[in-house]
Amino acid sequence: MPPVQPPGSSAPAPSIELWSLREETLLEELPEGSALVLHSRWGDLRIPRPGTVLTETLRRMLLGPVQLDNVPGVDELAARLRLLQALRQLAGLVVRSVGAPDGERPLLSVVPTVTGARLDPVPVPAGRMMRLSRFAQLRSNGHDMVLESPLSQFRAVFARPEAGWLISMLSRPVTLERAAARTPLAAPVVGALVSHLVATGMVEVAEQPTAPHDAVFPEDHDPALLPWSADDLRFHWSSRPGGRDGDFGATYPLRGRQEEPPRLKRPPDGPRIKLPGPGPGIPDWDTSLTEVLERRRSVRDHGSADLTLHQLGEILHRSLRVREPAGPGAAAAPHEPQRRPYPSGGARYELECYLTVGRCAGLEPGAYYYDPLDHALIRLPDRAQLATALLDEAQAGAGMSARPALLLTLTARFARVSWKYSGLAYALTLKHVGVVQQTLYLLATGMGLAPCALGTGTTQLSAEAFGLDWREESAVGEFVLGTLPEEREVSSRD
Repeated sequence: MPPVQPPGSSAPAPSIELWSLREETLLEELPEGSALVLHSRWGDLRIPRPGTVLTETLRRMLLGPVQLDNVPGVDELAARLRLLQALRQLAGLVVRSVGAPDGERPLLSVVPTVTGARLDPVPVPAGRMMRLSRFAQLRSNGHDMVLESPLSQFRAVFARPEAGWLISMLSRPVTLERAAARTPLAAPVVGALVSHLVATGMVEVAEQPTAPHDAVFPEDHDPALLPWSADDLRFHWSSRPGGRDGDFGATYPLRGRQEEPPRLKRPPDGPRIKLPGPGPGIPDWDTSLTEVLERRRSVRDHGSADLTLHQLGEILHRSLRVREPAGPGAAAAPHEPQRRPYPSGGARYELECYLTVGRCAGLEPGAYYYDPLDHALIRLPDRAQLATALLDEAQAGAGMSARPALLLTLTARFARVSWKYSGLAYALTLKHVGVVQQTLYLLATGMGLAPCALGTGTTQLSAEAFGLDWREESAVGEFVLGTLPEEREVSSRD
């Protein structure tokens, strides 16, 4: 593909600097030119006595990317300087773009994602290595390619495929000159693109001129960034407000597009085993919260005695059951809030519990679903090999010397949370897992059992064992349970 340049010209094609306003911005002109008001996601901004040049410029920017040179009056130096200063004050409302002489869509648009972001394009010195940040992520938004990073206050949008060549070149250290020689863009255009990307912080420039294999970039030795993986930092950034411009909070993003998932999952078919509940009154194992907290430990070996059905029933009843009584009313109101022993954001209660039994008196080994409304176990189809694999995986994950007596797998019906919340849905689910695991720890400690939460598990394995579509419901937390070993003091650790 030849470099983008005007037809019939052999000179290097210049880039075109374009300006526009964020798409959701609205412009209100008050009577007699007394003021302009810009309405945006970040509130209203009032500009008193804007003058004809700024007013006309903002009118045009509202419609899409424009060249400032085309605005009447901008050719006067004083007027141009005043205009540039005014646009700088608008900060997070102004989108900067790089266009090409063919007049098609911009090659690059840099969109601010926080209110005070100002883009100052930075020329790259000749011969200096540059590289895409390891925290930058390229994705599709359905129409264009989008480059984002938790470390940037901007989003870079690539509307044309030519720019994709440049991004691929920046995956490793490269000079501006070499990148320009290997992309279907004229050198001045590549220079403009790179200067904008460097200004976003998503492209780094080497600290000293060196060969590619010797290039050192600021990220390489920043002590604040070394502990972070790209995935972890992006997850943290995307699940907290303030660092991005996406929808966040209880926005009900799927309302009108998808039915709200029912508050309770329809139990699977299978043999049902009614679990005993705790007796009335205070249990004989009950003690103070302070004492239970002090005694809590992760116990990674189980005793020779089996868990009893009564112990299992009591711990599930006190940790995961639906507190509302079963009956016609529960089924008649599938979307009403529910109450359980643990807190859940927005009362979504998306967590489900599956049991993989190795040893428990009164239960055959295998996989079960816990029905929290009926306080019962439902035997799942026999998949003995998968159940054994789950217990083996739990043994390895906990560092146990033998298979655990019982594995509790917490799954999430993700749409229960994402139907209501934007931005924080998955992070909220992980918090729910944490409060359930702590509840299980405290109950098991009080009851004199051996608890241990696991760090992770294999998504596909648990989905196959429980007959789930992991995209809709899959494991998000694991917990092993058994009786205390005879020598507990040598088998417990955190």
